Amino acid sequence: MVKKLLVVAVLLSLVGLLGCAAAGNTTEKPASVKIIREAEITSGWAVKQMEITLKSETQIVLILAAGDKVDGYFYCTSGDNVTFTVAGNSGIYASARAVTGVDSDRFSFVASQAQGIAYILKLNPVKTGTNKTAGATVFFDIIYPATGEISMPIGTQ
Repeated sequence: MVKKLLVVAVLLSLVGLLGCAAAGNTTEKPASVKIIREAEITSGWAVKQMEITLKSETQIVLILAAGDKVDGYFYCTSGDNVTFTVAGNSGIYASARAVTGVDSDRFSFVASQAQGIAYILKLNPVKTGTNKTAGATVFFDIIYPATGEISMPIGTQ
């Protein structure tokens, strides 16, 4: 019992220290995510529609089982173009124009045991023209198995 309490105390101390260290570096949030619609569309399938305001690279993490299918699309509603990639244990998909980015794209993939269970979808605004900082607002729609889990960034100020 004493060992368990000691372990919990150490973990809480570490979380507190790491949280305080990270709190000092919060001048810019990576993204602002607004959930527009989230629903189970048929038995076993879910849809999530989001408006994501990007300031820097933003990652969406999907937890899937082997054989799960994912389909989605996005388009920029304002700001710069974005680059988009999907990766499991290795790269699965990348938007066509990696340097200049795209203003919209559609993607689809099937989870496999070889790629693992975690899939990272990355959106990154591409600085264009004379802008000093890149930024974009993206409408993002994804359809995935209802048994899957989706995690989005938590912005800090």
